[in-house]
Amino acid sequence: MEKATPEYTGKTQMFLEVDNAQYELGAVMEKAKADYKANNKGKLTDIKLYVKPEDGKAYYTANGGKISGSVDL
Repeated sequence: MEKATPEYTGKTQMFLEVDNAQYELGAVMEKAKADYKANNKGKLTDIKLYVKPEDGKAYYTANGGKISGSVDL
């Protein structure tokens, strides 16, 4: 019989550290979602985030790749 894994209810955060800079990836995702809402009509069904610290940007695609954009890190 398998042991039940307790559900984690704490806060999670992911950080990317590059060249003495630290980026909180959850905050970057929220910026991308806000950018989508500010520049597009309709429901956001999915979003993928591509972080490029060397550009100082995070690029995203949304709604099955039909929409794309970027935000500053």
